Amino acid sequence: MTGRPGTAPAAGAGASSGVLAAIPAGYKFVFLFLAGIGVYLLSDLVVQVVVFAVAVLAVLLTRVPALALLRMTSGLLVITGIVFVTTGVKTSWAAATTACLRLLTLCLFAYAISLTTRFSEMLALFEAALRPTRRIGLNPEQMSLALAMTVRFIPEIRNKYLEIREAQFARGLRNSPVAVVVPLIVRTLEAAQEISAAIDARCYDTEPRADGRAVR
Repeated sequence: MTGRPGTAPAAGAGASSGVLAAIPAGYKFVFLFLAGIGVYLLSDLVVQVVVFAVAVLAVLLTRVPALALLRMTSGLLVITGIVFVTTGVKTSWAAATTACLRLLTLCLFAYAISLTTRFSEMLALFEAALRPTRRIGLNPEQMSLALAMTVRFIPEIRNKYLEIREAQFARGLRNSPVAVVVPLIVRTLEAAQEISAAIDARCYDTEPRADGRAVR
């Protein structure tokens, strides 16, 4: 899937080349899991800054244009700023710095991984990880599809939001949240309906056969 010039590629679309795109999805998600634990075990500020710099480098290696990265992370930066101020006032500025570095580091690693992992790779990884749940009566194919599509469409919904907001600003509707939220909901539902129709057209059926494999 391709986006407009200057917009970030949707998660799951993945980069066609590059260092991170060549790494198997399993290794990247295991790294993200371990990083989520590791950043909260780090107490030295210098080490935290170094790890944060590595996260920034990982995002830059996605080869997404700088302007698109700024647009994509603008909401994260606002949230981080709020966390920094509230934490600093209530506790200490050192604790606020540590909390914000941890938040930014994890989110940047997550961005880097989602931007360089194709949807098909995510789907195969989640299916393999959830396969043991079939023994307790769950359907790993359905769950993996739901997970992969959730990860895939989080950035896509944000791109739709930015497009709608720009269009409404051009019409002079700067202070009308309804003018942005309603079209966003409609577009999201339309996209979900299109995906559902595409899945039905391809006869995607995740009900297990007698041999335990899914019928597709």
